[in-house]
Amino acid sequence: MSTEVDKAQTQDESVEITHPESLSVWGLAWPSILSNLLFASVGLVSIKMVGSLGAEAVAAVGTGQRIFWVFQALLMAVMAGTTALVARAIGSGDPEEAAQVTRASLGLCLLISFFTCILLWLGADSMIGLFGLDEVSKNLSVTYTQILVGFTPVFAISMVLGTAQRAAGDAKTPLYIGLLTNIVNIILLLGLVEGRYGMPQMGVVGAALAGGLAFTFNSLLVLALWFGKRLAVSIGKAGSMTRERLSQLITISYPAGLESFIFQFGMLSFFWIVALYGTNAVAAYGIGVNVLMLSFTVGNGFAIAGATLTGQHLGASDPDKAYESGFKAARMTVLSMGTLGIILAVFSRELATFFIDDVDVVDKAVIFVWMLGIMQPFMAIEFSIGGAVRGAGDTKSPLIITMIGLVLIRVPLAYLFYRLGLSIEWIYATLIADYFVKGVLLAMRYKSRRWMKVLNTNN
Repeated sequence: MSTEVDKAQTQDESVEITHPESLSVWGLAWPSILSNLLFASVGLVSIKMVGSLGAEAVAAVGTGQRIFWVFQALLMAVMAGTTALVARAIGSGDPEEAAQVTRASLGLCLLISFFTCILLWLGADSMIGLFGLDEVSKNLSVTYTQILVGFTPVFAISMVLGTAQRAAGDAKTPLYIGLLTNIVNIILLLGLVEGRYGMPQMGVVGAALAGGLAFTFNSLLVLALWFGKRLAVSIGKAGSMTRERLSQLITISYPAGLESFIFQFGMLSFFWIVALYGTNAVAAYGIGVNVLMLSFTVGNGFAIAGATLTGQHLGASDPDKAYESGFKAARMTVLSMGTLGIILAVFSRELATFFIDDVDVVDKAVIFVWMLGIMQPFMAIEFSIGGAVRGAGDTKSPLIITMIGLVLIRVPLAYLFYRLGLSIEWIYATLIADYFVKGVLLAMRYKSRRWMKVLNTNN
């Protein structure tokens, strides 16, 4: 697809601006989908490598990853504000403001990441101890978490700059950077977990180091391109963190931050309930999520496309095109995720067996994949519609809907089923009610079109 661009000159640098009308849902989605698939492939390799060490190692890494992502909630929230403001600036023809927003977002995220490092270094043992893992799994998980969290600042750099480029309409550069990063990650995983290529065999510790060092490589590469003025969004100028700009970022980001925190807290609570059923149930949950990762990455790619297009079209004062692009993204996401969900469920036993040679873990993972697999159309609505409204700056309605589905439905139901003495299959089944309700509520919000006016009202 050919892309029409204008070149706008700022004081001493040239920035390419992509007109929103020259973009398409698929044109923006496929590089993001491929990027996510490459990233997911690293997760698959990681679980495969660790799976050879046994269920304790899989449970340790799964728990550590869950803790790590809980504390990335604030960073993910700032990405919602970054996407909305950069897309609006580009859509309205103001590349300098897009650069300043990106610079301010990076400064804010670095502050958050340093706070996260300190908090998790001090509290990892206590937090992971809540899950009731056996002593071996707990100790491995604490070590894994403390190593991985030390790389949070470089993770923040790659996240902010990648998000800004996608919001500006350039999804291909993050794809190419991600491809190189994932190659590095996989080589490090094979080397540091299993001791190949002359590297030390470090097991779970090696898995954490591999991920962290790959983040570092990614950040150094993207920073070199940014300072070399090779990215769609330029480096901006000093003084970007003004009261007004930070206020805009925080106004959009704080509901997304609350949503991310509530989501991660709810997921952590759900994970805690799963952990009450033992190490095998935890390992099966982690494997099941990784089996379905292909479908999740497709949904996330369309979410990025929807957020970029709604933001840019609204910036260009074209609400009808904004609505149409988000709706088109939703249709494509439902079709693709629904199809993938069924395919992955059909082959779930073969896929789960690939990760671990434990019949009980595999059986539980298969059940999990089937239950969540059939709910992929409703998850698709959450991905695509949620992304579209966030791209417009509406981060409050996804917050409320997440609270309803996860905190008021999934977790209470799961705990009730546990207290009633029902099997782990019933715990997994609560996912169905959660995603059904969230899908319906998000569809209703989107059709109301009120999400288009949120950012204008705030300003």
